[in-house]
Amino acid sequence: MIKVVLFSPTGYVGTFIKERVEKETDLQLIEMSRSSHLDEYRENYDIMLYSASVSEAQPKKHIQDNVLSALQIIDFCKKHNVKRIIYLSSDSIYGDLNVNEVTENVIMVNPGIYGMTKYLAERIIMESEIPYYIIRMPGIVGRIWRKTYLCRVMDQLRANEDISVYNADKEFNNVLDIDDLIDFLMLLCRRMGNESKVFLLGNEEKIILSELIGYIKKIYNSKSKIIHVSGENRRYFTLDIAKAHAYGYSSKKLKTIIENLYLIQEKMEEGERQK
Repeated sequence: MIKVVLFSPTGYVGTFIKERVEKETDLQLIEMSRSSHLDEYRENYDIMLYSASVSEAQPKKHIQDNVLSALQIIDFCKKHNVKRIIYLSSDSIYGDLNVNEVTENVIMVNPGIYGMTKYLAERIIMESEIPYYIIRMPGIVGRIWRKTYLCRVMDQLRANEDISVYNADKEFNNVLDIDDLIDFLMLLCRRMGNESKVFLLGNEEKIILSELIGYIKKIYNSKSKIIHVSGENRRYFTLDIAKAHAYGYSSKKLKTIIENLYLIQEKMEEGERQK
């Protein structure tokens, strides 16, 4: 059995990771939260699956939960002979970068406090001498309705609100389906060896943003006006997922993701009507 410590199992991502690991016959789930007493853990473990994060908080909270927490987890991993850390990071580390595509080696530009603290956590893990897989991710969607870019656009189009779209003539693949993420994590949990890698995840296909929004507008038969605004000086990039793809990552089609989100929204609205 591969012993997987999941930190933390209660957030959006952690909840669905926990659900999946519990179904895997060769993986043993060990749960850890910020309130856990680390001195109560006695065994050695194989994988630290580090999904805990705080994205909306005051700077002090970001430092505490993204940086100091990483130091604490590294100490735990060394004490319990953890063989690998899988750390869920964010494409926010790239800050205000404006390029066509980013790779794992692109230098950040003016990241915010969240992106900076996620990057510091990455560096702590990289310098720990424990093998790692670091995964930099865009907004994650699926299973439930969330406050992500695509969901906000869908809400606006459904309400027939006019929306301003930056970089509408450029490609978009900056979304990650929760099931695609978890499938990839299960592959990584089973990989052997001492290698360390940084991966970018996004969608395998790239679609011109105006085409994707046009597709959403058609689903709703929306009367919204789409206002194209120049994005020359705004944050923009697509994600190069070639390395993750070579390791077995695959993704749903973008339009399939949109259709699934539409069904989630419809189900949610039906539940509200029945109350």
